[in-house]
Amino acid sequence: MVGDTALVTKEIQGEHNPGRVRARGEEWFAIPLDPSSTIAVGTPVVVADIERGLLVVYAADS
Repeated sequence: MVGDTALVTKEIQGEHNPGRVRARGEEWFAIPLDPSSTIAVGTPVVVADIERGLLVVYAADS
């Protein structure tokens, strides 16, 4: 799963406010790699890690 691309379906608002992404045809909770960043709905992201059942992601264009 690490290295896969996903699409944000619910805004990710920092490490304490997980959002949701669609990856491999399923919805997953996700937090940003940069704990203070926000990632908007519709943004393609890359999965960097999996932490406590949450996907850790960053915007594909960064």
